[in-house]
Amino acid sequence: MMMNSILTMEERTLLQSLGCADKEHAITVLNQMIMPIPIVSELFSTVYSLKEKLKHESIDFPYEMAAAEVLEYEDEIV
Repeated sequence: MMMNSILTMEERTLLQSLGCADKEHAITVLNQMIMPIPIVSELFSTVYSLKEKLKHESIDFPYEMAAAEVLEYEDEIV
């Protein structure tokens, strides 16, 4: 059964690029990342949104990581 992703493609790509083992590790890394990023930047919005979703929503971390990998593979084919 195919699940719907809660995360945007940009958030999934960022999450996958972090290479974190689990949701808690990803939240820790995102907390560290967000400090030096200017608030007005698009990256700040993406990192903050992703961190909040991981903290407050029921997200299937392995599924989201797999979805990011599938999208990356599909982009390479096109």
